Amino acid sequence: MRKGIVLSYNKDVKYGFIKDLNGQRIRFYNENESILFKPGDLVQFAIGIIKKRPFAVNVIVVCRNQSEVKRDN
Repeated sequence: MRKGIVLSYNKDVKYGFIKDLNGQRIRFYNENESILFKPGDLVQFAIGIIKKRPFAVNVIVVCRNQSEVKRDN
């Protein structure tokens, strides 16, 4: 499992972006409506391939709003 920081999340379309600890920007889709992601959340995830592109799958919030973690967009 990889870890990263949520950069953005749109709850209306259920898509967002994570920046992993290697600096890679990865898109994710949230199928679970009971989980709302917020920018700064530390998450754990696996990588899957959807339409020939990497996607974060099985995204789990490890820690909420890590404002002290540097996020370079």
